[in-house]
Amino acid sequence: MNESLTLAELRTRLDRLGNGAVLRISDRDYERLFGINEVAAAKAAQFARKHHCVSVPGEGSVYFRKSNSGAYGSVELVQDVPPMSR
Repeated sequence: MNESLTLAELRTRLDRLGNGAVLRISDRDYERLFGINEVAAAKAAQFARKHHCVSVPGEGSVYFRKSNSGAYGSVELVQDVPPMSR
């Protein structure tokens, strides 16, 4: 997506999101910013929580969704489940 995306820019973009809005970054940016080891997902999730978001890996991208920081509880983003065949 954006080869020059920095953590500071991502932080600013997440802070500007409205409730329920989604920001998508490429896997390449995700790996460059957070790493590719087993702790990368935890680091990304912690970063997202600090900005009232949840992070969800997708196909070729990672999505950050802004939760309603003023509401009681939190909004969870659940990945789509493929339809079941019978």
